[in-house]
Amino acid sequence: MNKTLGIIGTGNIATIVLSKLTTLADKLRKIYVYDIDEDKLLLFLKKFSRIKYYTDKLLRCSNIKQLIKKSDVIMESASVGAVSEILRSIKPYKSKTVIILSVGGLLENFDEYKLLLDKGYRIKIPSGAIAGCDALSAASIAGIRSIQLTTTKPVKSLLNSQIFNLKPSLYKKVVKSTRTEIFNGDVYTAVKYFPQNINVAATLAIVSGCPEKVRVKIIADREITSNVHEISINSLAGEIYVRTENVPSENNPKTSYLAALSTLSLLSDVILHNY
Repeated sequence: MNKTLGIIGTGNIATIVLSKLTTLADKLRKIYVYDIDEDKLLLFLKKFSRIKYYTDKLLRCSNIKQLIKKSDVIMESASVGAVSEILRSIKPYKSKTVIILSVGGLLENFDEYKLLLDKGYRIKIPSGAIAGCDALSAASIAGIRSIQLTTTKPVKSLLNSQIFNLKPSLYKKVVKSTRTEIFNGDVYTAVKYFPQNINVAATLAIVSGCPEKVRVKIIADREITSNVHEISINSLAGEIYVRTENVPSENNPKTSYLAALSTLSLLSDVILHNY
């Protein structure tokens, strides 16, 4: 039987995913959409209701709880703040599949997330802007000693980060310098100050199951055009090093294009194979 899809958040990633999901549109009975921003929601519905594959399939919801009730598969691409409500609202619906993109929200609700997984709830995260999540998951069985993430991004994609509210002198340094280290610390603090830029750090924390062992360094570089993620994993199973250089999304340079494509890949597997 064809599935119903629910989309929470109508920003850049949701737009890319739905634009490329047309080949699977015949596998979907309805697509329910919700965004806390009414204007963004209406623009999203207007854009995709014109596409023949989605004619008469797109319906708006008034809140997250309503969307979850109506949908077989839920894709969250809204914000870290939406995740806690999703985890609460999914509890009556154990058979539904939830894909969370704002992985920092799972990190903030780590104990509840683990409890739901242990009870058999289908909560999934895409690999996002990195590779090697399967190797990290395997290595975690043996035991993780440490995980180091070094992320280097173009200066312009980092200028609105919350950390500059606390450190205005750092902002001035970044604006004037070619290359500046703007953060070096634990994963919780990284997600707090860079919620839209460092989803990768939260993914490493969740996949490894060892948030306390993840260290994060963030560098602003004026001369690069890609988002670079370098990951070093020290485990009892061996050493792992992964480097990705990702093209930023056209309409949101804070997000790598690969992050949207990995979401599309996971969503396709869920729709076609009930993965």
